[in-house]
Amino acid sequence: MYGVSKMQLHSFSEASLLTEDLIEQLKNVLCDAINKRGHAYLVLSGGKTPINLFKGLANTDLPWDKVTITLADERCVAIDDSERNEHLVRQFLLQNHASRAHFVSLLNEECSIEQTERIIASLPTFDAVVLGMGEDGHTASLFPCSDELLQGLDDNAGAVLRVSPKKAPYQRISLSKKRLLNSRVIFFHLVGPKKLSVLHQAMAEHDPTIMPVSAFLNNRDANVQVLYAP
Repeated sequence: MYGVSKMQLHSFSEASLLTEDLIEQLKNVLCDAINKRGHAYLVLSGGKTPINLFKGLANTDLPWDKVTITLADERCVAIDDSERNEHLVRQFLLQNHASRAHFVSLLNEECSIEQTERIIASLPTFDAVVLGMGEDGHTASLFPCSDELLQGLDDNAGAVLRVSPKKAPYQRISLSKKRLLNSRVIFFHLVGPKKLSVLHQAMAEHDPTIMPVSAFLNNRDANVQVLYAP
């Protein structure tokens, strides 16, 4: 639902301060979920930006055996390929304290989207989702240049979809807007001077087919927290 957004912007002078704050917020959200419901569900994004976040979380002491982690999207490449988001999660996050967390892959050996759909759809409301944002306004793998965008934005969509972006490499699997919005809080982790201007563009854009991220930033029902550092 679109209307007056409840999105809150938190600005930091440098990326390390943003990372420290986000780690603390995620720790609080996850521990609160565990205390109230016995388990916590966390969705993360790939790329280079969250690597220090992953490292920090890995060294954060909390009941990781009661946390399930999955991804907002995945690139359809081999599991040991450095371009695969799961590879980054296993290399930098599922270590030390966080090695006890449960990880749900978006890709299975059969490359069955139906199996992934069943698994992701069966998960309860996420406790926290951490998303990024591209300069073209994409988030997860909901790209404005893909033929599958309308499917991903559909309020009646399933939990996941295959995406073939025309201006980005690799076929992808992405969680749908509907599945991502089914979260108690959504964090946007934005680093870089260009991201602030893209953010303002997206907030002013109410057509998500032009800038898909606007479907999240301008959603009046979602708890969206944007963390930005230049």
